[in-house]
Amino acid sequence: MKNTSTRLLLSCAAIGVAGGILFVVNSYVGGTVNAVVPMLYGLTLGVYFVPGAIAQFLFRRGGVALLVAVISGLVSAAFQPLGFGAALIAVGIGAVQELPFLIARYRYWPIWLFVVGAAFSGIVLAFGMYRLVGSRDLDVVGAVVLVAGSVLSPIVFTFVALALARALAATGVARGLARPVDDRAAATARRAPARRRR
Repeated sequence: MKNTSTRLLLSCAAIGVAGGILFVVNSYVGGTVNAVVPMLYGLTLGVYFVPGAIAQFLFRRGGVALLVAVISGLVSAAFQPLGFGAALIAVGIGAVQELPFLIARYRYWPIWLFVVGAAFSGIVLAFGMYRLVGSRDLDVVGAVVLVAGSVLSPIVFTFVALALARALAATGVARGLARPVDDRAAATARRAPARRRR
């Protein structure tokens, strides 16, 4: 992350700690759902996308989803059954959340790009959940429900995260930290004088 500030790092840390607590609660809820109704387990996975999406929407800076995911994973690792594996999963999710915006060179932050990233993540999760749970423990209907829940859950929870981020932004918490939603024109204008100087 370029041009980081102490305030940005502390804000990401606060979101990360809150996310870590959310991850711990969800690990037990998800574990219970997986033990009782495994076909619905996919619906619980989207929770892991909430902290990163909040940070990205609030600050619109590269790397914040990954930073928040690392903090959330480390906070939750000591308090859930997966241990350090939970931190690795959180880091993977944070990295995937960065991808659509990395492709856009962190200059364009529309809502649809959040949805595209969540949908891509959901497809990856659905494949993993089918391999881990659906293919051996569920019939065809159960596997379809598991896969559909795994695809939809990140999208639904991303929208929840965006609603929470809007509420936080309205309090002014990101004032002075957030970049523009569309910085492409400004980036082009900054490059033009450099070309003329050559």
